[in-house]
Amino acid sequence: MKSIENFLEEIAKATPTPGGGSVAAFTGALACSLAEMVCNLTIGKKKYAEVEEEMKNERQKMEEMRKKFLLLVEEDAKAFDEVMKAFKEKKNVQEAYKRAAEVPCETAMQCVLLINEIKEIAEKGNKNSITDAGVAALLAYASFHSALLNVKINLSGIDDKRYKDKMEEKMREMEEKMKKKKEEVMEIVNKWL
Repeated sequence: MKSIENFLEEIAKATPTPGGGSVAAFTGALACSLAEMVCNLTIGKKKYAEVEEEMKNERQKMEEMRKKFLLLVEEDAKAFDEVMKAFKEKKNVQEAYKRAAEVPCETAMQCVLLINEIKEIAEKGNKNSITDAGVAALLAYASFHSALLNVKINLSGIDDKRYKDKMEEKMREMEEKMKKKKEEVMEIVNKWL
């Protein structure tokens, strides 16, 4: 992956990619990194000895999820590049739009999984880092909603009503779960402030 500065410069260019979908996935990776930091600040502390193994497992999950989000950064840009190519060649436009909707949908699904893990980390992790867990949850929430915006814009170009209805139902279900978990995490965080 490019350095952060180079990545930010790439985003700022007058090109459609990397765009919002890639940024959504990158934000998910940032959330993972912060949550992993909370795990690392918990592991090895006497006060948290009884949750050390859990935190080691959570740390591993965060590392794996971060890598997945970073792959989605690249996949999102590629998927939208395929939409542009399909328009230029005047073929496979519908398939390209579907792929461009599916990648950010995967980002959103990963965010739902992520916030579940962040809740565990916030509950059991080092309370000196509780705001980091809160920021991780808010980043996951932002990543999720940013990804959904990208799903929606790509769905608008799809003619297949069944496909659109299925994706919209999936988004509604995820939104309910995400909202509930974000509120639960913030309740945990606010108890310590």
